[in-house]
Amino acid sequence: MAENNEEIKNWVEKNGGKPAIIDDPDVTVDKTGLRIDWPGKKDEGLLSTDRKTTRDINWDEFFSIMDRNHLGFMYDDRMIDVSKTWSYKFVNLDVV
Repeated sequence: MAENNEEIKNWVEKNGGKPAIIDDPDVTVDKTGLRIDWPGKKDEGLLSTDRKTTRDINWDEFFSIMDRNHLGFMYDDRMIDVSKTWSYKFVNLDVV
């Protein structure tokens, strides 16, 4: 698990990503909506059929949402041959 916000930011930017959020009011499965937007095709499988949209946010907003929802960030640099989408996840710190 990432130790701090700077580690998260450095890992994401080193891998070409940027912070994003789902901008789709019909998404009910993912309450926080946080995503990392990687270069190339957007990973928007959870979004509704009519509105497949994420929007970029700044790091302050990203970390504010993480804090408000008690989320941690786990990543795995060993997953070289898979999409970066599968190399990270948010975890509920209340459960860990």
